[in-house]
This record gives sequence, structure tokens and C-alpha cells, in this order.
Amino acid sequence: MAALVLGTLAGCSSDSGGKADPTAGATHKAAAPVRLPVPDGFATETGWSTSASPEATDAEPGSSGFPLVAVAPTSGLVIQAAADGSRVRAFALASGKTVWTFTPKALTGVRAGVFVQEGKAGEKVVLARQGKTSGSGLSTSRRTTTIDVIAADSAKKATAAHHLDLAAPDDTAASFTATDSGILVGPVTDGVHEKAVAIDAATGAERSVQKRSVTVSGCGSGSCSVQASPAFATSQGVVSAFQQQDGCDQWAEGGTPCTYGFQVGDAWNSTSVAPSGMHVGIPLAVTGPYLVAAWHTSDTQTDPPTLSAPKRTILAVHDLSTGKIKAQVSCTSADAITLQPGSAQSSIHRSPNGDFLVSGQVGFDLSTGRGHCFTSTASTKGIDLTAVADDGTAYGIVHVVDDTEATSLYGRLPIAQDGTDTPEHDSARVSLRSGTATALPAASEVPVYVASGGHGVFRTRDVVAVYPGS
Repeated sequence: MAALVLGTLAGCSSDSGGKADPTAGATHKAAAPVRLPVPDGFATETGWSTSASPEATDAEPGSSGFPLVAVAPTSGLVIQAAADGSRVRAFALASGKTVWTFTPKALTGVRAGVFVQEGKAGEKVVLARQGKTSGSGLSTSRRTTTIDVIAADSAKKATAAHHLDLAAPDDTAASFTATDSGILVGPVTDGVHEKAVAIDAATGAERSVQKRSVTVSGCGSGSCSVQASPAFATSQGVVSAFQQQDGCDQWAEGGTPCTYGFQVGDAWNSTSVAPSGMHVGIPLAVTGPYLVAAWHTSDTQTDPPTLSAPKRTILAVHDLSTGKIKAQVSCTSADAITLQPGSAQSSIHRSPNGDFLVSGQVGFDLSTGRGHCFTSTASTKGIDLTAVADDGTAYGIVHVVDDTEATSLYGRLPIAQDGTDTPEHDSARVSLRSGTATALPAASEVPVYVASGGHGVFRTRDVVAVYPGS
């Protein structure tokens, strides 16, 4: 892509830094479209666009971070938050018309993120902010994390159905780990929380979640208990990840291999659904009724699991409620990319018809159970997938290996940072039916969402644009 680089819809942070926010004007409206360089199949002469604020790198790579743009697919809305958290605006995806706006209680020094969650009560927009209260009057200023939940089908002047104010200790750098069905608030290390607050967007209820004891099989001659840390929340409960250290052979000297694994709520754990011969399972992401996990054998437990060569890794789509594998594919990569709990959450998307799914560098045809790898080889570069359409056409950014932690994490999309000269990225179009990949013209932007009617949503460092299919 050109100097305008895609900012992921989930996995970013932002701080206004005292600069004027282009999204904050009360009379702001979607304008005639800026004509970005996009793939064939999108009509850039029609549609709409609006200004956007750059999304800076999240302090905790691998978490879902602080995105400023999200899509509510059922409601047909593009949701945009101001960088300073002072306003949320919902645009009709097809027309760009402002459907509603939301103005939260004021905070200072804000980092804001906006998410869309789906439940039985319909789509909810979640505005998550870190900042400080004003300290006016007799009240002292204090750090806080606030959560505002707004119904996606709100009227013109939206109000929060639920408002949560969570005290934030001065020595704690909290983050948000959000999926389309749950949110955790708390410090993140290597993709997991020591402890966190789980938020139910439907009810506004909050509860504390911490490490839990999980029983795993294969500990020598029997079972043993391990401590599992919360990674992300789903409709089936919190997914917790663990690393077995006792009752196993950590040095691959002929004993029972140690296990990396995970527990999904109280429903199932990875040891009961692991593919044959796979001792390591990492929960990468969740969307709707599916969880994507990475599986492979392990020689030792001294290093984090990686997607590399020549050892093969199985990427699988599991039924979230039962653990049953719905689709899978075996992959290798010429790049050593760390597999971390939740690291592919920012890149997981289903096609609107539900037939296809992408996450990280793999894509699946759920109707056939087949998957395709778009990982690197000795002669080709990997592709980080960003969106998939109803016909199985997916788009992505050519993976760039550099010294940043973000590029070493599987599934993490590149983020456009404010005040930096972001390098150009190449991009590609792939078919999840055939597994073929085609390079796009230089400087092409790729969509972050493709609607059932063909509209593509594009996000650069300072523009959000929506173009109809041509």
C-alpha cells in the first residue's frame, strides 16, 4: 500500500496528543469519496469517505487494543470514535449518512477504542476509554477505565444503556481484550491476563476473572491440574490458556510431552479435541460460533510456540460450544512467527454469508472444511488477510518481517502510527475456493470488511472510505 496504510479494526491504540481530531466536529458529515487506489471490483467514483485519526501502536501487542473504527454488519453501520474519546458516530454503511452520535462523559488524557459485539439482545457498540476524571470542585482527579454500551439501533442522539467506571491503579497499564461476544479489561502479558474484569455488553454486568485450575490428561500415567490464565471472553465463557510444567518431559528425552493448551468456559478444553499427535494448542481468535486454534508437536517447552519450517502447524476452526473441528489445514512458514493467545483476533473475519473465514495467514471454506495457507515459503512472502467476501475472495497485506514485536506475532495486522513515515506495503487478493493468490498493483489499499451487497470498507491512516461493488 501507499503511505496511507491500513489501520486494523481491532488491535490499535490512540492518543490525541493535543492535536485537533478530524472526526470531532459537531457538523462533520461523510463527504464525496476520496478515491483511494483499491482493487478492481470497487467503484471509487461513488460511495463515501470521512476523515480518520491515525491509530498508534497498542502498548500491549497481541491484545485487541484501541481501534477507532469498527463495523456493525447486522445493522449495516460503520462506527467511528474520535481519538480523544469525546464522540462516537455511526454511519450507514451504504450511504454514509450519520445515523446517530454519542457523547460520553468527559475525560482527559484519553485512549479510546470502539468495538461491536453481537448477542441475543442484538448488536452493541462498546466505547472503552482510559483517562482521568476532571477533578473539578472538591473531587480529585483520578485514573479510570470507562465502558459505555450503546445499542447499534439507537436513535439520532444515542445514550448509553450501560456505563461502567472501573478504578485504575496508578501502576497498572490496563488494556482491552475484545471479541465480537465479550470484553476483558486488565493488564496483558504474552496474550493473557493475571486477572481481569469481564464485561457483559447485554446487561452491563461485570465480574472478576483470574487464573483457574484445569485438569489435563497425559501427565505421566494419569491426569494433573494446571493453572490457566484468562485470554479472551466469548459467548461460551472466558477462554483461558495454560502451559503444563509438571508430570511431563520438558526436554524431549522420550517421556510424555508437555502441553500448551486452553479451556473454553466450563464446556471443553484443548486436550479433549487436539488433532492426533498434537501436544501444543494455542487459542488464536474467536468469531461468532467459531474458535481458531493452532496445533503442533513440541520438542521442548523452553521457547514460545511458533509457526515456522520445517515443522508443520495445524490451523483449525473449532465449534465454540463443543470443540469439534469444522475445518483445518496444515501449514509451514519460512518466517518464525510467534503463536500467542489472542494474537489473531485483530485479523479474524467471516464472510457475511458465513461460508468463509480468515484469520492471520490462513483462510477456510467452512462449507467444505478445507483451508488454505498463505504463509511464506523460500520463494514467496506471507499474506496477512484482512477481509473476505461472500464468494470466497479475500484480501490481505504482504507480511513484512522487521524488528517490531507486532510483526513477530501471528495474525497481528500492521498499524498506521501518527507522526511516522509508514513504509509502503504490498497487497494481494486470494481465493479461498482454489487457494490461489494474486499480487495487486503497487500501492493498492485492501478492504477491512466486504459487505454482502459488495460494499468494501477501507481504512487508511487518515481516511475511512466505503465503495460499492462495481
